[in-house]
Amino acid sequence: MQHPCLYLGLMGFDAPSEAAIRRWLAANAVEAKQNSGRQASRHPIWQAVNFQEADALLIRGAGVAHGFGPHLQFNPALRLAQPQAPLGAELDSIKLPFAISDAGHLKSLGIEVKDYPVFDPKSAANMLHTLRHFETMLCPLRALFSLAFVLTDKREELDGEHTFHLERNGSLDAIIDSPKRRVFLRPGIGPEDIEAGTILRRPKSANFAPAHFIQCGMDEVAWVFAMHCIETDLPKRYLSKSIHVRRNPRVRTSLLYPRHAALLDRLWNSPGTLEQLQKELPVNAHQHERDLFGLYLTRSISTTATLGDKAGDGASVPGAFDTTGKWMLQRTGQRMNTMTGELQSLF
Repeated sequence: MQHPCLYLGLMGFDAPSEAAIRRWLAANAVEAKQNSGRQASRHPIWQAVNFQEADALLIRGAGVAHGFGPHLQFNPALRLAQPQAPLGAELDSIKLPFAISDAGHLKSLGIEVKDYPVFDPKSAANMLHTLRHFETMLCPLRALFSLAFVLTDKREELDGEHTFHLERNGSLDAIIDSPKRRVFLRPGIGPEDIEAGTILRRPKSANFAPAHFIQCGMDEVAWVFAMHCIETDLPKRYLSKSIHVRRNPRVRTSLLYPRHAALLDRLWNSPGTLEQLQKELPVNAHQHERDLFGLYLTRSISTTATLGDKAGDGASVPGAFDTTGKWMLQRTGQRMNTMTGELQSLF
């Protein structure tokens, strides 16, 4: 089974220390791909990204200038090299998995380090241990990715008139409610459980899930798959033809990033080709294809104009970033540059 690409946000890093982390991640990714066929070595591939798009965070304590309690203020000089870098972070409020370095430096500043996970960027073994810790914490997201992979593989066997149960050794791990386009996952389920399970067709009425199961929409399953798959599979027609937006993806706003808002705003204004989008929006080509792949899987775009297609027809993503909508503030702070408690993982 394919394993996902997970995203690591770097905070408080200067240019040399960030470059060192990126080199280590690249080398680790090459090794992971080479060992992907070995059961014990099938781990996600990690990539460094903007902190707003991260699944987990590394916070470099040496980049902290001052702070109080669990609140950090980063050295303003770091923003000279990275204008998008955050000014600060509230450790107690971050819901994403994270680890800190240079705990001694933070303690000398009077900052509470408590029992936060610690990483050592100079130790490859410790860095690998930190990633494995993140992977455990991100088990729900990885399980959702694995479920998407299974559903894609079994798509010919599924239909919209039945409910499907994913069972393993007589235990119910997931419910796929096709008529209502939603899924329920057992808390604590892991990718290996998804892979070992069997999908069984049930009547439409067999969609009642235990109260403790986690619910998400089918579009969210597809979106998570598109954003985290190592290689996308966007139909070739989207590489050359004009792209029309039909609706916004039906996913929770914590899964949408600034670049998604810009892309959707652009397409709502008027259809455009991939070449045009790459010229107008400051995103690399691979990200454009990944984002279009997500919109394609959630049935949000088409290369065929519909009767409703016209400039300005349809609402933009709630809270466009030029007006700093509430949902954007869920990923950053009120000042748009400080991490807050509203930055949270999928579940």
